[in-house]
Amino acid sequence: MVKLDEARKRFHHLMDELDKMMQDAEKDIEESLRNAFQMGNSIENKPFVYGFSMKLSSDGDPIISTFGDINNAVEGVREPIVDQILDEARGTLKVFVEIPGVEKEEIKLQVFEEGLNIIAQHRDRQYNTQIPLKAKVDPAKSSASYLNGVLEITFQIKDKTNKGFSEIRID
Repeated sequence: MVKLDEARKRFHHLMDELDKMMQDAEKDIEESLRNAFQMGNSIENKPFVYGFSMKLSSDGDPIISTFGDINNAVEGVREPIVDQILDEARGTLKVFVEIPGVEKEEIKLQVFEEGLNIIAQHRDRQYNTQIPLKAKVDPAKSSASYLNGVLEITFQIKDKTNKGFSEIRID
């Protein structure tokens, strides 16, 4: 009976988080549309993207992330979908970024020991994001690949780094 009560509490907590996230998303969309009209920007015939991804932490708590171009201060720039997988046993951190509609040559990556900057542009598709990493990494020991709109970056975790900076070549 105790496990059932715990499951119900987690479910209600998850539903509360989703409700809050939906309210926040509604406010963000209303504010963005209001700002677009006030600034005289025409939003006719211009699609915009806004969404969320959700997963559960190892503790069962919801992790909700938003993506799209609604919250971005620069018109036409989108926030991509990002996921990170930390494998402490192998000493790696993998970052997956969905950036469809660009060529690998149009993607610029900059990595610091605690963060990653991604800039990509192809005609009307623009992405720009700064990602705080789940672990400190060695910028010199990283690799990246790009296939079917998904960028995969693998970092070696390093406990003690020297605040290095490096650009990553995409294979």
